[in-house]
Amino acid sequence: LVLALCSPEDGSEKAYVDSLKNAALELKTKHFEHYKMKDLEVQVWNVSRPRHDLTRCLAAENSGWPARLAPPLDRLCAICKQFEQWLLANNRNVIVIHCKGHRSRAALVLSAFMHYNAICSKYIVYFSSLLSGRIRVNPAPIYLHRITVSRLAGRVLSFKIYERLQPVYHTLPTWVHTSTWAFLAPTELNSQF
Repeated sequence: LVLALCSPEDGSEKAYVDSLKNAALELKTKHFEHYKMKDLEVQVWNVSRPRHDLTRCLAAENSGWPARLAPPLDRLCAICKQFEQWLLANNRNVIVIHCKGHRSRAALVLSAFMHYNAICSKYIVYFSSLLSGRIRVNPAPIYLHRITVSRLAGRVLSFKIYERLQPVYHTLPTWVHTSTWAFLAPTELNSQF
């Protein structure tokens, strides 16, 4: 179970703290020790500092970033991995995504986690198929010879290709002059299927 708890940016600090206490009581009543709080609240004045009232009320982990900025990708991946580990530890565990201010940060984390689960489920099905013998690993490498892009004339593009989280090829930034442009990338990759 994943819940989102959002608080408005404006309003008194007392009302905010009271709402945290009410949320903590509700969570402890319904879920006892099976909830975990992810604090995505970050204001410019406390970017590197956790909110002690939030930590005290809800045992929150601070994973936030400044409003109106995209989160660092490694932080978003780490949050998704923590969510997965917490939910797998006990089927009654609950995650609460907390965000003070605009809901976009909570929505972004929730969306990222949903996509993360979809990616993981693909590999679970793949691994199950390997174990059952329905598919076999192809040990031969595959070669990427070309990347073709369409309808991006007038833009500067560059590509990075990763294999097992390691960059194996990258292009220099290139101005795309025509409506279709091909980047040559004679790169050897290991296939999964």
